Amino acid sequence: MTESPLRPLVHPFVECPNCRQLVEFGAAQCSRCREPIDPNYAAVSAVIVHHNTQACAVANTISGFDAFIPLALIGSILIFVLDLYVSGRPIISLFLLAWPLIPLLIIIGWFFRFGWLKIGDDEFLKARRELRNSFLFWLVVLVVQMLAFAVWRLRAGAT
Repeated sequence: MTESPLRPLVHPFVECPNCRQLVEFGAAQCSRCREPIDPNYAAVSAVIVHHNTQACAVANTISGFDAFIPLALIGSILIFVLDLYVSGRPIISLFLLAWPLIPLLIIIGWFFRFGWLKIGDDEFLKARRELRNSFLFWLVVLVVQMLAFAVWRLRAGAT
């Protein structure tokens, strides 16, 4: 399997049942506290640690798009105004609705893939919170764009 931003390669680790230290998968005991690690526990723990690590890595990649929120908001308003000024209709601006839709769909995909499980550690819970905030911010951009179109339609219908 090749690595990608949405499917990063993750080395399997097991969380020690005693000290919560990450131990390489297949180890018979924790290197820190010498707690024996049951193979059945190790398999379940490795799946959970893998899930959490992959979910956090993907969430960090998705959160990188948050830097474009102000640009998308200001840029879409400027393009909308220029589009109205040049052509009198928001023709090009209709395509701007895709700006917030793409990150919104990616975030929804993350929640379908990772967000529904209740086995996350603190870092996973933080990543889930950050993605909820990202979702709300991108939703605000979409609502502002839709309000701009609604105002234009009302004004165009009144004249």
